[in-house]
Amino acid sequence: MDELDQFKRQWKEDEAFKKVNQSDIKGMLQKSSTSIVKWIFIICCLELSIGIILSIILPYEKEEFLIFEILTWVYEILSAGAVLYFAYIFYTLLNNIKNTQNTKSLMENILAVRKNANHYIKFNLWCVHYTIVLSIIHKITMEVYETHNWLMAFLIFILGIFLYIVFGYIFIKIIKGYYYLIYGLLLKKLNTNYEELTRLEQE
Repeated sequence: MDELDQFKRQWKEDEAFKKVNQSDIKGMLQKSSTSIVKWIFIICCLELSIGIILSIILPYEKEEFLIFEILTWVYEILSAGAVLYFAYIFYTLLNNIKNTQNTKSLMENILAVRKNANHYIKFNLWCVHYTIVLSIIHKITMEVYETHNWLMAFLIFILGIFLYIVFGYIFIKIIKGYYYLIYGLLLKKLNTNYEELTRLEQE
């Protein structure tokens, strides 16, 4: 049991202690929430850094079709921009939570972190879907362009749909598991802090 949990248990059991130290528990909840949001911000920045590093070190292959070149660049720019946006949002909320002076503002910022973290997770899952679908379309297009074999292109289409349903599903489940493990646990703790603050406000 950590320091905050011990403090809360003693606070609940001792009425005199409860009256004097309610503000101390709020301060601990604020400190705990700040730490959680800091980790969310750090992980978001690490993911952005890994994406940038991979885009630099991976070999570049020139596309035969301009449309795929454009779609790839648009995707990379939009995805990097979105991650930067979320990183900025989490950094702003981190400062807000760190410097907040009242319980209502702290609770509002916690809700904002939870909402934006959920949006960030959904955005990344959408990116996975987009990448898989674009890869299938690209493969079919190149097959038709290089061999003019429409039957083979159709078979690739069927195979692509099958792989998307089976392996894409498994891959997306793995990604969801990663986000549950990393962000889900942090958000669960943040939600516990929010519920505790709500209870304190009602007493």
